Amino acid sequence: MGKIEKELLGKTTEDFEDPLHMLCYVLEYMVQQIDAKKETNNNCRTKRTRNQEEEDKDYEDEAEAEAEASTRKQKKKQSRVIDNGPNPPPDLPRQFRNEIAEKYRGTQIVLVIQKQIFKSDVDRGHNRFSVPVRQVRKEFLTEEEKRKLNDEDLPVVLIQPSLESIEMNMKTWVMPKENRKASSSYMLKTKWGEVVRKNKIEEGDIVQLWAFRTERTTSTLGFALVKIRRAGKQQQEEETTGDNAHTASSSSSHPRVSQVSA
Repeated sequence: MGKIEKELLGKTTEDFEDPLHMLCYVLEYMVQQIDAKKETNNNCRTKRTRNQEEEDKDYEDEAEAEAEASTRKQKKKQSRVIDNGPNPPPDLPRQFRNEIAEKYRGTQIVLVIQKQIFKSDVDRGHNRFSVPVRQVRKEFLTEEEKRKLNDEDLPVVLIQPSLESIEMNMKTWVMPKENRKASSSYMLKTKWGEVVRKNKIEEGDIVQLWAFRTERTTSTLGFALVKIRRAGKQQQEEETTGDNAHTASSSSSHPRVSQVSA
């Protein structure tokens, strides 16, 4: 006890009236030390809590930033998605089949492509309709025609959306790309600008190009161009459907109360 008194309390037994007085002093000192330790622990705990809160906030900010970046990336990806029309594609309309059968005795009718009209397809300076080879749904050219297209144009006939026929030329166009394989497209040209004007073809329209074989023209290859959806029509239909659904929902949530007269 003498050592504890000297080192911790700074007192000796002579400083106390009796052993009980000394014991009370020691107990009081110990209580003070315990309280001091508790306060220190509380301060440390508070500091850890604050640090944890800061870490949690940093984590939440980081998670929110990642979510925003992911959303922007998804929106950017969606903006690159090209609307090429309904899938599966609708069949060739009856009036076109009748025109092919009656006027051209056409056979081997196949869907070549269903695509969205791009700005380059209606640009007067380009004056051509592009059919990317990679998007061709079914082969429609003979091997002889493929070889011919490497060196010269191929005369064809086109049934327009108006059902009027027009003679055109088709060619193959190859676009080289750095560090990638060159892309090839078939081009309907010569009088394409006239087709655009007469049939009011616009950027964003969804069209189909069908091919058929005939023996009634100079070329044995014919095409039919079908407009299956006007630009922006799908969005208008979706908005109309949404408005109708909202109206129906509102009506069901507020039923009419009928009054029956006595």
